[in-house]
Amino acid sequence: MTKIIVVGSGIIGLSCALRLLIEGYRVAIITKNTQESTSWVAGGMLAPFSEGLKGYIFDFSYQSLKEFPQFVKVAEETSSYKVSFWQEGIRRLVLEGEEDLLSIAEAYTRMGYKLHLEEPTSDLSSKVKKVIHYEEEGWVDTEELMSALWKAAERLGAELVIDHIREVRKKDGYVEEVVGIKGCYEAEFYVFATGAWTGQLFDLPVFPIKGQALKVKGVKPSIVHYSSVSYLIPRERYLYIGATSERVGFLEGVSLEGVKRLSEGAIQLMPALKDSELISTLYGFRPASPDELPIFETGNNYIVATGHYRNGILHGPITSKIVLEYLQGKKSPFLDIFSSERFKHERG
Repeated sequence: MTKIIVVGSGIIGLSCALRLLIEGYRVAIITKNTQESTSWVAGGMLAPFSEGLKGYIFDFSYQSLKEFPQFVKVAEETSSYKVSFWQEGIRRLVLEGEEDLLSIAEAYTRMGYKLHLEEPTSDLSSKVKKVIHYEEEGWVDTEELMSALWKAAERLGAELVIDHIREVRKKDGYVEEVVGIKGCYEAEFYVFATGAWTGQLFDLPVFPIKGQALKVKGVKPSIVHYSSVSYLIPRERYLYIGATSERVGFLEGVSLEGVKRLSEGAIQLMPALKDSELISTLYGFRPASPDELPIFETGNNYIVATGHYRNGILHGPITSKIVLEYLQGKKSPFLDIFSSERFKHERG
């Protein structure tokens, strides 16, 4: 039975681990901390339309979106945990001066995707001029999803190793071992899903984009409201308000400026939120690339999957499928489309 090491325990790492375990592989997950991943604090929107994606990244994201219901079902059935998952669509709010969003919606309509225009509801501010309801989108409770993925991996026999991998030793296109603070680890195949920290192990242009978010209690919309100034994500226990995008390295913590920006943005959309109770603040680090697209790097016995930026949760299903196929000798076209080779000239 092939032994595989998965380095990283965010949504990408755990999605890959679960798919590999289901296929009968022996899997060890190496992570610094099972709770450290940004996936735990992500908003969980599945929103390729609201994000305005185009071209190959839209195709990649849309395929993953269509696989998400089955992905959640497998996680629930394997773990016996409930994962809150909503498929009612997302409302993209069109603010003053954003008429171009209507043109994008018209293009999606011509391509046959499901959406319709709505008038703003009375709880929205006058700054909201139109609402585009993207019916195929949805959102997931990321805390529940990550808990389910961990439990599923445990039930299927995954080995958990707590260590900080500092070095990847390679020779002739093969990974020979990975080196951590506590020891060295060997396997027949390696999956590196190391998120914003990928650049510490590989010569790849991956850098962190910090995101801050809020949890509040009070009024909340029935489905996700997405806008250029803020997004409002209703969960059963609270409303999630997100999120900033800051290129500040790995600067820890939540800032007053971040809280101010998020609060003002939310109130600008839905004035009644001014009376909401602040429950907690969150932050994490998205893995970004210079062109904001995913990065795959492959070798004879390894694959790196990183750079999913704002759509890591959404990309879990398709990335894990691509990784399994590569291990089995099948190469997805997306491995070439999002290959790390596109940055080769920049690295000299």
